[in-house]
Amino acid sequence: MQNGQCNVNLVCAVISKMKMRSIIAASLVLLASLFFTCKKDIAGDESDLYGTWVKGSNFGDTLWFMKKNGQKIIRMPESFNPLLPTYSEKEYQFSDGMLHIKSFAPSSPEYFPIDSFKWTDPGKEFTIQNSQLFIFMSSIITYKYRKI
Repeated sequence: MQNGQCNVNLVCAVISKMKMRSIIAASLVLLASLFFTCKKDIAGDESDLYGTWVKGSNFGDTLWFMKKNGQKIIRMPESFNPLLPTYSEKEYQFSDGMLHIKSFAPSSPEYFPIDSFKWTDPGKEFTIQNSQLFIFMSSIITYKYRKI
């Protein structure tokens, strides 16, 4: 009887050790996967913005970030008609991942934060709300622009 009791205790001890190892291994795998899958909030550099950005294939789906006469300029279409193209050019500032566009009132020196600007892939893709970019929009839609 005592020999049977010893075998049961031995089996219980082995099973207990195996469970503990499984729990430790699962915890390590979970921690490693969290570490590698969490994206760090990368601010990107101002130079990452320079160039042409598109969100679709239509004429009005393009933004340009450039330097012009020593100023940082965002150029965007005001007319979505390719036969009558008109553009708006506004000064902008970009630092620590935050985009600020100069006031839409020509005489105002203020820059307004574009809170909806977020890099999804720094230097390659970002999202922004249409109403913060085009003040005449009444709906709120998030656009995704990619660099070409």
